[in-house]
Amino acid sequence: MKLSSLLALCAIGLPHFVSSETEEERVAARLARGYQWPPIESDYKPNSPGWKKLFEHRLRQVEEIEDQSSRFEAYVQTISASIVQPNFTEHGFGLARAPDDLMQALRQGIEDGLAAGPREEANYPAITGQRPWFIDRPDLMTRVLKELQHYPEEWVGMELTPEIAYGFRLYRNESSLYMHVDKPETHVISFILHINSSEDAEPWPILIEDYQGTTHEVILKSGDLLFYESSKCFHGRPHKFNGSWYSSVFAHYYPKYGYQNNFDDREKLYAIPDHWIEQPIAHHETPIVMHGTTFEEPSCPNGWCETKWTNKWSGPGKDGHWIAPTGEAFPFQPKDLPCEDYTETCKEWVTWDTDECNRNSNYMYIHCKKSCNVCADNSIPEL
Repeated sequence: MKLSSLLALCAIGLPHFVSSETEEERVAARLARGYQWPPIESDYKPNSPGWKKLFEHRLRQVEEIEDQSSRFEAYVQTISASIVQPNFTEHGFGLARAPDDLMQALRQGIEDGLAAGPREEANYPAITGQRPWFIDRPDLMTRVLKELQHYPEEWVGMELTPEIAYGFRLYRNESSLYMHVDKPETHVISFILHINSSEDAEPWPILIEDYQGTTHEVILKSGDLLFYESSKCFHGRPHKFNGSWYSSVFAHYYPKYGYQNNFDDREKLYAIPDHWIEQPIAHHETPIVMHGTTFEEPSCPNGWCETKWTNKWSGPGKDGHWIAPTGEAFPFQPKDLPCEDYTETCKEWVTWDTDECNRNSNYMYIHCKKSCNVCADNSIPEL
C-alpha cells in the first residue's frame, strides 16, 4: 500500500504530501525513531498537563473516524501539532497593536478595493457560507510583511524569515472557518492583523488553543495583531459571522537559522501509530469530520464543542505591551526596521535616468529604502 494514495489534497496553507514509501517502510522508520503509542508526557511539545490532556482526547477522537483517508489525515495534522512540531513560546499566542500609520494605509486599501469592486476568492473547503471577497494589494502586503517583521521577532525572541502576507480577504455574511493548523514548513510564527469590518458587522471571535490546553475566543479590534504559532495552535472561526464583511491580513514567518535545514515533512507520517489502518470498533468520543485538512465536530454547537467552555476576551491590545492568554501584559517595544535595501540591484536602479525612486515608488520605497534615502527616521513615505 502506497502512502501517497491515502493523503488528501491541501486546504488553507497546507501541503499535499507525496510519498513513495510503503506502509512497511513507514513502520520501520517509526520504530527506528523510537516513537511509541500512546505517546508519553515527554513526547508532547510542550509537555504541560493541559496540552497533553487536550491532545490525548483529540487523538482518541481521531482513532474513531470511520473513513480511512480522513482518519489518516487527522492523524497527520494532530500529531504534527502536538508532538512533532517544536514550540517557540511559552503560551502559543499573544495580542499586540500595529502602528497607526500602517493601519491608515491598510484601511484605505480596503475602502479603495471595495469601491473598485473586489473579486471572489477561490473555493476553500475550510470556509463555509459565501465565498470571501478578495482585494489584491501586493504592495500593501509587502509593507505588512517587511515593516512588521520585527514585531513577531520581538514576540518570539529570534530572527525570522518572511514567507507570505496574504490579503485582503473579506469574509462575508454567514461565513465560518473550520478549526485547523497551518503548514509547518513555513507557517511557524504568524500573525493575524484585523483591518476593519462593515458597520453592520457583529463581533466575530477567533478560537485558538494555548499551551495549557485552554481554548480562547478573542474578539479582535481594528489594529490588533494576534501573534500565534500557527502550525501548532489549532485555530478557526466556527461561529457564523453576521455582517456584510470582515477583513484581516495573515502573515507567516519561520525561524531564520537552522529550522528549514532540519525540517522533514515526513516526520509526522512516521509518528502515526501502526494501528491507524484498523477500522474503529468503539465510538465513545465526540465525532470529528474532516474537511480536507480541517476539523469539525458537527454534533456540537457551532461545530466545535469547546465553544461552550472558552475563555472569552477582547481587544484592543495595549500600546507598548503584548497580552498573553493569561491576561498578563508584557512590555513590547519592537526594534525599528533597519534602513536597508532588500536587493543589491537597488544601487543600480537609482542611477537610472528614469528616476525609479519616484516613478516606481510603490516598489522602491519598500525594497530600496536605503538607496532611495527615505528612511532617515525609519519611516516610509505615504504611497
